[in-house]
Amino acid sequence: MHKATLKKYDILWGAGYAALFAVMAIFTYVGILALWNKKFPYIGGFIQFLIFATSGEILSTRILYGNWDVNKCTASKAVTWGISGIFVAAAFFIVSGGVELAMREGMLPFYGNRLAQAFFTSSSVNLFFGSVHSAAIRIFSNYFEEKYLRNKKLTAYEAVTSVEWGEFVEFTFFRTLPLFWIPVNTLVFLLPANLQISFAAMLSFAFGMLMALLKLRERKRIDNALPVKK
Repeated sequence: MHKATLKKYDILWGAGYAALFAVMAIFTYVGILALWNKKFPYIGGFIQFLIFATSGEILSTRILYGNWDVNKCTASKAVTWGISGIFVAAAFFIVSGGVELAMREGMLPFYGNRLAQAFFTSSSVNLFFGSVHSAAIRIFSNYFEEKYLRNKKLTAYEAVTSVEWGEFVEFTFFRTLPLFWIPVNTLVFLLPANLQISFAAMLSFAFGMLMALLKLRERKRIDNALPVKK
């Protein structure tokens, strides 16, 4: 893609995303967003995660590979992100209630402390759900890339084994979960319940970028492991 065209798309993408955040801010201020999330939590989770996570993945592609690339693979991944938003909405509700009950029954300390409850909820969501969520996204991402970009249809087993699991565990469990997601989501769970899924969706913008970065790390490790041709 020509540099002038790339710059044009860069400006359009930046303006569009700024406008999206402005709309979200206005809807939050007037209470529309909280009302929508309360009445339609699954629809809200689907739409918001589809938009923000896909935007993050598209931007990461631009940063890592120097090109804007939107195709059938992107569309399929977008639907996957949206479906994941439904599960996130359910996980937030279920885990939040479970943590509150555990604190009330003395199974977790500091009952009545909002910061402690937010931290325990964030830790539980990320450790019990976030790891599975990340793994599923990685598997489906590999499947769609092979199908639409390389014209190769993987079996379920091949899609699972296509993930470089050592890199995934190191990157997810020892870096992003403890150093980014648990602290950031602790702040999310300090917000009113009807706004939590929206701010989590906005953070999925970072999730999309992190998944693309993980993909790049996987490919570098695989390339480094290949024997050098003489």
